[in-house]
Amino acid sequence: MRLGCLGCLTVLIGVALVAGSAWFGVRMLQEPAFPAVATTAADGVRAQQKIFEVVQRSAGRSKTNGEPIVLSERELSAFLSRHLAEAADVPFSDVGLRLAGSGIAEFKGRLPLRHLLSEAPLSALAMAVPAAWLERSVWLRLGTRARIEPGTTRAQRRYLRLDVVEFAVGRQWLPAPVIRLLLDPATLRVLRWPVPDRVEAVTIEKGRVVIRIAS
Repeated sequence: MRLGCLGCLTVLIGVALVAGSAWFGVRMLQEPAFPAVATTAADGVRAQQKIFEVVQRSAGRSKTNGEPIVLSERELSAFLSRHLAEAADVPFSDVGLRLAGSGIAEFKGRLPLRHLLSEAPLSALAMAVPAAWLERSVWLRLGTRARIEPGTTRAQRRYLRLDVVEFAVGRQWLPAPVIRLLLDPATLRVLRWPVPDRVEAVTIEKGRVVIRIAS
């Protein structure tokens, strides 16, 4: 009788584990719960012009000085949707951005599952997953906090660093450090963008990014 009860308990635990894994897998395929901002090609052009203005001012080649340069959420979303995949050398698609304010920027995008199983120790799982599954797109969501990372010497470049404070695959939240197990170092380079020496601050406010440049 006891063996029978133990057998029933084992079956129930097995069913619970399978159900839990299925629930986890479904959540990983769901789109993150913030809508993408509608953008146009003109938004992307304005973003490029403003980024070029940052470079021009920093080099002292601009006639405009003093006022900060402001990029809207729509402009940055348009720029990233066209250039993030190229910068990361990874086929990101459906890129979205939300500027939450208080230094927080949230990103979402899709990429094939194989790019999440390319680094050890998870690369071993790729051998056990059907090839068709590896080409399925999964959603990533990152919550980041921006800061200027100074060089250790005057000769070294400064970077705008995006520290990951929240991370999810689909709608399944995971510990933020897990992202370094899922994405290779080359892809993670998109979390560090070089900034000119004369850029004093990059501030993420609600719906916009403000760039202040020394006169």
